[in-house]
Amino acid sequence: MKHRILCAALAIVMIFSLCACAASGDSASGHTLYVRDEYSHDSIDATFLSTDGGESKTVTMKSLGEDDGATLFSCEGDTEKFDRVVFTYNDESTIELAFNDYVSGWQIDSHHFTPYTYEGVNDTPTFTRVKFDYESRKKDICIWTPGDYDANSEEKYSVIYMTDAQNLFDPSATSTGSWGVAEAVRGMMKESSNKCIIVGIENPPGYRDEELTPNLGKSTQDSYDDGKGIEFCDFVYNTVVPYVEENYNVYADPQHNAVCGSSSGGIECFYIGMEHPEKFGTIGALSPAFGLFDNATWDKYLAEKDFSAGYPFVYIYNGNSDKDQLEQYLLEGAEDMPDNLKKIGYPEDKIVVKVYDKGMHNEMHWRAVFPEFLKYMFPQTETPAE
Repeated sequence: MKHRILCAALAIVMIFSLCACAASGDSASGHTLYVRDEYSHDSIDATFLSTDGGESKTVTMKSLGEDDGATLFSCEGDTEKFDRVVFTYNDESTIELAFNDYVSGWQIDSHHFTPYTYEGVNDTPTFTRVKFDYESRKKDICIWTPGDYDANSEEKYSVIYMTDAQNLFDPSATSTGSWGVAEAVRGMMKESSNKCIIVGIENPPGYRDEELTPNLGKSTQDSYDDGKGIEFCDFVYNTVVPYVEENYNVYADPQHNAVCGSSSGGIECFYIGMEHPEKFGTIGALSPAFGLFDNATWDKYLAEKDFSAGYPFVYIYNGNSDKDQLEQYLLEGAEDMPDNLKKIGYPEDKIVVKVYDKGMHNEMHWRAVFPEFLKYMFPQTETPAE
């Protein structure tokens, strides 16, 4: 309200404010959001949305001029009220994108959109590839560290262990791009004091479904019986994690370690987190294949778990597009899982389910919500480990 009084007193400031969404901002929770537009549209509107309250607000972004062949825009939004944003230009709109105070911005480009860091590094992520023996073959692990990674700093780095490393970093990995995880973490690090590295585990075609399906009993889909997700979990916990903790400047406590994946990777990461709550404090299950097992099987499995080391925070995301039958099929399992967890006394404040009605089963939609997962993960890290 203070700046409205100032605008009334100073006409030139009022004119400036009307050009930017800061004119609608207006609270201590206002967060500056940037868009780098490679197509240099004349104007862009930002519509902020609340997935919980249903509120929305549309503002016209302020043009900040040219940025190396693209046009840069900015505005402000209330991160206490809104958690998604849609950008509209000409007659086109993006899908819903995560909006919170860890999001520096978004870039509109040939890959539809990518997390963007204002006045930061925005090049294609590079990573270190390490090979491990895995059953009768080699398995690649891709380890991404931020450009200013300091192996000797007193403050250590959090770690996100992720499945499907082959689709995490390369923007040309799939027809809908990559997950854009490194770009999202860069933005978070610019906007906060959080530090993080990403450890991706590749899951090649021909092995993926088998590797990422825990054998919990009879599957609802016969082709998924006898999965080897238990062996994959053991590999992550007994081989990958010790290697990372020995060779990188990272925390070892569960508050600073997460596991995250989508589809089959979503159910496998949930399984890994349930098996090792003493190591992983946050689970990201995006479009998870929980429906591979019925609720009775889940109830039996969860009832046998020991959470004396603590309850991991469980973030579940799922789409519900009528154009994607697979995503709609998975939605029932995503919505049932909180009830399955509550039956064993799992704390309600340790579970969140986010549903996007137009969400589909691909990297573009997982890229859109990954910064939302980061926001749920990193409040757990506010108190550094001893």
